[in-house]
Amino acid sequence: MTSPRVKRARTRIAWCLLVGSIAGWPASAWWVWWYRSGFDPFEQLMLFLSWLAITIVAADFLTTSQVHEEQGGRD
Repeated sequence: MTSPRVKRARTRIAWCLLVGSIAGWPASAWWVWWYRSGFDPFEQLMLFLSWLAITIVAADFLTTSQVHEEQGGRD
């Protein structure tokens, strides 16, 4: 049985992961563009798909943690 405090902490962590993954893609895309001194569409597509996968998993984690938090003592 998990305490409500732990459930809230999981939800906060999930929010941080989601926001971080959304902010990570443009940051890494800019860094790759700047570091390579050019735009490679294939490279940018691979970066986008990688960050999209991370974002989807973070959104799933957030949804799951919110459901567990809402269920409260019904475990």
